[in-house]
Amino acid sequence: MRISSNAHTHTQFGDGRSTAEEIVRRALELGFTSLGFSEHADTEIPVDWNAYIAEIDRLKAACGDSLRIRTGIELDRLSDVNPSPFEYYIAANHYFLENGDLAAIDGDADQLEAWVNRHLNGDWARACERYFDEYAAFIETQKPAFVAHFDLIVKSNRTRHWFDEASEAFLAPAREALSRVIRVCDVLELNTGGIARSHQPVPYPVQPILKHWRALGGRVIVNSDCHRAAQLDAWFDQAPEYLREAGFTHALQMSAGEKLFDEIRL
Repeated sequence: MRISSNAHTHTQFGDGRSTAEEIVRRALELGFTSLGFSEHADTEIPVDWNAYIAEIDRLKAACGDSLRIRTGIELDRLSDVNPSPFEYYIAANHYFLENGDLAAIDGDADQLEAWVNRHLNGDWARACERYFDEYAAFIETQKPAFVAHFDLIVKSNRTRHWFDEASEAFLAPAREALSRVIRVCDVLELNTGGIARSHQPVPYPVQPILKHWRALGGRVIVNSDCHRAAQLDAWFDQAPEYLREAGFTHALQMSAGEKLFDEIRL
């Protein structure tokens, strides 16, 4: 079955490159049944939340029954935004922070490497442990709709080769974190955005993490983490096979009705 929804979408209100209206137009062209906007709430991207909500409300009214639109937010571990005005929120971990010293996990690779050198003596096994532990601890305080790009720490590693993604130094803390996460949220995102935007070879997360999540009884949702309207359905044709490889027979997508998610067969 073709995926006809995206629940992780960014616009020019944050760090996206397309307007919300351009993304809605693309969703209608693709025959989407639903669309969720999830603007960033983190430490480096200021958002006019009132204007954001008002624009999504305008688009909801304009689309009527032709597209079910929801207003969401992507909460970062360091966010201080109240999620209550939004219809759903997703959980993310984008930063390392130590004594006021901030480094973006998916940002400048030189800055991230320098942070790990300063605070962890260049020990990337410790960096992986810290990343996954802090992510799990954040999710344990929340009840997000789903967990976003769980192994985002691999992004720059694929060109810098700081650690081996097949090693226990990386996978063991990821598995431990998932065992904590599933007690609070049982939906993990298959995020295809890195393929479209930064030439990642596979989506987030990698197969061993997906397989462990499946063994735990977790569910999955496919999202493009869209920042440009043209990439709204990036890698959606290939995603079902990637999930089947991990043992999944079904996935979730945002519902066109009253409930948040529908289950679809892969």
